[in-house]
Amino acid sequence: MTHPLTIPPLRYRLRAALTQLRGTGTGSAADPVTGLVESTLVVAALHAARHNNRSVTLRTRGGHMMPRLNVDAVHARHAGLSTDSGEAVMVPLRFIESVQHLRATTDGEQGLL
Repeated sequence: MTHPLTIPPLRYRLRAALTQLRGTGTGSAADPVTGLVESTLVVAALHAARHNNRSVTLRTRGGHMMPRLNVDAVHARHAGLSTDSGEAVMVPLRFIESVQHLRATTDGEQGLL
């Protein structure tokens, strides 16, 4: 089966889709000061945690862990979070490297998924 020359091969389409998901493509909004781009996967994970009312653990780009946070709001450039004690935390999305959802264990504590 042959494709017309206007349709790129599958590997190029897959690469473009992965680039878009990672948020590193030219279509993503880069910070005008630093040039960094917020990851689409991080934003999607934060929205899912907020929608499902799950606690999360964040790992920042500097390697710091921020355990057991509740997602209150996700905005264009930052996320509004709160701790177990009710303290409000605002984290820029460009500083978040990964999001891990927490789930309830059998003894009532929170554990990683």
